[in-house]
Amino acid sequence: MYVREIPQRNLITRRAAALLFGSCVLAPSRILASTPDRLTDDIVARSQLSTGDLGRLARVFAKARRGEPVTLGVIGGSITVGAIASSPANSYSGLLLAWWRKRFPECEINLINAGVGGTGSMYGALRAGRDLLSGTPDLVVIEFAVNDNWTDGEAYEGLVRQVLSQPNQPAAILLFMMWERGGNDQEMQAKVGTHYHLPMVSFRDAMWPEMAAGRMKWSDYIVDTVHPNDAGHAAVARFLIAMCDTGMNAVTKTFTADRPLPSPLHSDAFQRVGWRDAIDLVPVENEGWRQTVDDDKRPIWLGTQRNERISFDWWGTGLVVVLARAPDDHNRLRVCIDGATFQTLDASIQPRRGIIILARDIPPGRHTVEFVLLDDGSKPGTAEDGVRLLGLGTIGQGAADSDFRGKREM
Repeated sequence: MYVREIPQRNLITRRAAALLFGSCVLAPSRILASTPDRLTDDIVARSQLSTGDLGRLARVFAKARRGEPVTLGVIGGSITVGAIASSPANSYSGLLLAWWRKRFPECEINLINAGVGGTGSMYGALRAGRDLLSGTPDLVVIEFAVNDNWTDGEAYEGLVRQVLSQPNQPAAILLFMMWERGGNDQEMQAKVGTHYHLPMVSFRDAMWPEMAAGRMKWSDYIVDTVHPNDAGHAAVARFLIAMCDTGMNAVTKTFTADRPLPSPLHSDAFQRVGWRDAIDLVPVENEGWRQTVDDDKRPIWLGTQRNERISFDWWGTGLVVVLARAPDDHNRLRVCIDGATFQTLDASIQPRRGIIILARDIPPGRHTVEFVLLDDGSKPGTAEDGVRLLGLGTIGQGAADSDFRGKREM
């Protein structure tokens, strides 16, 4: 898992964008002049999975028409980062930003890119406040359909609820990309979108029928098994812009500013979160772990020897750990909550994921988590050693005010 491949918050100013974009402000379908426009009206229409309640989106356009500053936000995995696109200007977020700036030239339009490669909505929900919502976006595109799995419904819903519950009540558009053979986690995520009456755009629904029927080639739009090339990013942007066009032209009074969110479909545990990177985690006790950086220059707490232990205080009703790599049967880790063993993380009993819910639905308040190494040294045949802790997240009641406290070692 890669949890910090780009700066956590990319705020693109108008001046910086001028250097990136130049005169590239045409509609996405015309950006690549050498590529014929094969996105028919039927394909674009198929991408519009649901318009939902357009009230929030219409309010963003009303703000832009008044000449007030507008901030766009995108959060997702490597596709949102802009992987494989030839430049930031040719990524879907860059093209979406260009369209907004062309449509409202007198309005200051900025972009926060909170994409982090190789991560799903669980990590997205933990870091959204810091990386995205701190910038007060007016419109947020959420893209995690190729990084999640069906078990992530409550985390995805928590991220959506975080966005929708912001004081400025931003609009949200759900974006569903795809991996090879047309797969994604759209079914799970679309249920959340339907529950909250959100606009939803599906690259999969638009493009896969054409590819499956042989009318389009996968390689014309996607480089590997998942990442779009410039033409693919242009298609994504066109589908998003079609939804924005609909919102811009909508005359709706459906959305009421003070209307509360509906009851959760799954859970609101990930609506209330706290997050600390390893560099900000101060141990209550520490026997043998050390603070360092990994090969990707990410701060970590590293444990390498049997019986080394480290503990942290936390507040909330649930706890999530983010590791640099998934546990295996050589680097096993015992987790104790408030002095009691909760579980042992290893390959035989834990899904191979680097982000794991350690505890949930426990009484709210202050708690302590202790990690104890059960093995020594390196995995045979590799240069990788020990357990690498990237950070901890709290979820549930009390988590929004959580703080990991302790005495920093000298």
